[in-house]
Amino acid sequence: MVVKLIASDLDGTLLRNDKSISEETGKALEKAREAGIYFVPSTGRALEAVPVEVMALPGVEYVITSNGAAVYSVSGGTRIYESLVPAEAVDALLEISMPENMTIEVFVKGIPYTASDHVKDPARYGATAFGIGYVKKTRHPVENIRKFVKENREHVDSFDFVCGDPQALDTVKKEVREKIPGVYVTSSVSHLLEIGNAEAGKGKTLLKLLKLLEISPEEAMAFGDADNDLDMIRSVKYGIAMKNATEHLKEAAYHITDSNEEDGVAKEIYRMI
Repeated sequence: MVVKLIASDLDGTLLRNDKSISEETGKALEKAREAGIYFVPSTGRALEAVPVEVMALPGVEYVITSNGAAVYSVSGGTRIYESLVPAEAVDALLEISMPENMTIEVFVKGIPYTASDHVKDPARYGATAFGIGYVKKTRHPVENIRKFVKENREHVDSFDFVCGDPQALDTVKKEVREKIPGVYVTSSVSHLLEIGNAEAGKGKTLLKLLKLLEISPEEAMAFGDADNDLDMIRSVKYGIAMKNATEHLKEAAYHITDSNEEDGVAKEIYRMI
């Protein structure tokens, strides 16, 4: 097995449930760095919401954010690639009817924004116990989120619908797929519907980065746990699903490793090296 690049999702994959990085995972990534292997965090999070501990991990020179909407150079501090939601699609998304228990958030230039009432009461929109603190810590509150989105319609990395009612989200998902061309629809957690450019997605963007680095998909490994990781693990030879992954991901995986609580990423890196 010859691997030159490892890409990994964060939540539920690289990070433990308390969002920490285990000592064993840190050691495994240092071994990979010593072997000359790139390590690329690949997340649905906006850049500003990526933990500083992740950015400082051994071998991290590039990071894929917002479900493939952007790639950043860590050392250069610059965005080297982007695939934004088309402005006309943003307009159409704002026209979709939403129930009272649904809100929206947008990532603009790597910064996550949402409605003020979402930040005040994340649980109203389906946030978990951890999610409540995460929303309050990472989201920038906007009093009139629709006006803000309209003003930034040409700079949207990702557009999200947030709702604790799965049936309501399914209805919106169906409408988006039927009525709005040029977008990619996915989900990393049950109360979130994430929408990006049809040319984005972690998999397509990872392939662009591999081409830039002159690394073939046969020389790459990717880890994930959720449906928004599906195209990424399919895009490379060694697509690895966590034991805690969705069934869709497990079915598509080259191999299934232990869970994020059991150092699954570290164990697979050791096995590979």
